[in-house]
Amino acid sequence: MTITAAPPDAADTASFEALIESLLPGGYRLAYAMLQSQPEAEDAIQEAALRAWAARHRLRPGSDPRPWFMTIVANQCRQQRRSRWWSVRKGGDLPEGVQPAPPVEGADLRRALARLSHRDRLALALRYYLDLPFEEIGRVQGISPAAAKARVHRALGRLRLEVPEDLNDA
Repeated sequence: MTITAAPPDAADTASFEALIESLLPGGYRLAYAMLQSQPEAEDAIQEAALRAWAARHRLRPGSDPRPWFMTIVANQCRQQRRSRWWSVRKGGDLPEGVQPAPPVEGADLRRALARLSHRDRLALALRYYLDLPFEEIGRVQGISPAAAKARVHRALGRLRLEVPEDLNDA
């Protein structure tokens, strides 16, 4: 589904809030995929919404706001990971509709994902968590759809190298 909208002006707060509200679930899934922590994902999505409000004038009329917002979310996740002095893994509730992997497999997969670069994790999250087409992945990452497809393919290859053999066979 493609949403197009003109960027609201300062007087049109309700319109912008409705637009951002429609993008929050996908943004949260992306943040959770990138940060692997419910509280950190909630912080990231809240900060991303504030940054989107501050940057609303950059949203071009008639453009799809989803890649624009997902880019803001991805950048916020990157900033949070960079500025983290230390991290405590907290358990928590999974987002609605997400089924947990068996404990050992899930932990192995999370560790393997954490070893990937930010851009590889982002490409995989956009494709497999948000089910975005390569066109939108490319817009979020600032590359062509063909480059996005290649990046996802290469990221999967690198992930397979990081995942223990018994998970690769599954």
